[in-house]
Amino acid sequence: MKRINSINFSYVYKHLEKPTKDFIINEYMKHYKQRISNLQYEVIYKKMSILMKQKDTNAFFISYNEKRQIIGAISITKYDNRILSLKNRYMNKDIAEIGRCYVDERYRRCGVGSRLLNLATTFAEKNNYEKMYLHTQYFLPGGFNFWSKKGFKITLDEKDKLQTVHMEKRLQKITNKYNIQMV
Repeated sequence: MKRINSINFSYVYKHLEKPTKDFIINEYMKHYKQRISNLQYEVIYKKMSILMKQKDTNAFFISYNEKRQIIGAISITKYDNRILSLKNRYMNKDIAEIGRCYVDERYRRCGVGSRLLNLATTFAEKNNYEKMYLHTQYFLPGGFNFWSKKGFKITLDEKDKLQTVHMEKRLQKITNKYNIQMV
């Protein structure tokens, strides 16, 4: 098992955007394989580029090892109400979407995913999001069980060929009585 103290965590700044997107796409391809098309991978990559530019509502975080290799990633973005089966659930609400959470299999079960989620949660709370939403697939290693252990509750099980399950978790409100800009 890897030691968590030899692993570092960072907000994804401009110079880290490409290696972060490359890591995430590589992980997508490992897990989804032919379940999604090459065109969809390209769309995901381009969408990440757009989301990374919207820094007031979105953030990406990574973890990296002592060799400065990215070994984990997570994104927290403003939910865009794109999923038809959830249209009425989140309309006109401040909802953050957790996405692109991957940890290199050699570093799983040593706290990397939990630390990444803590960074994303802090960002969401500081930006006054009401809830965090995510969708995962049952076939992803550790995905559903991890989110359940972290307090996410099922809102909809699609029972589709991708085994999609939608989950959410309410956030605590953080008040900023000194009007200090939180970054």
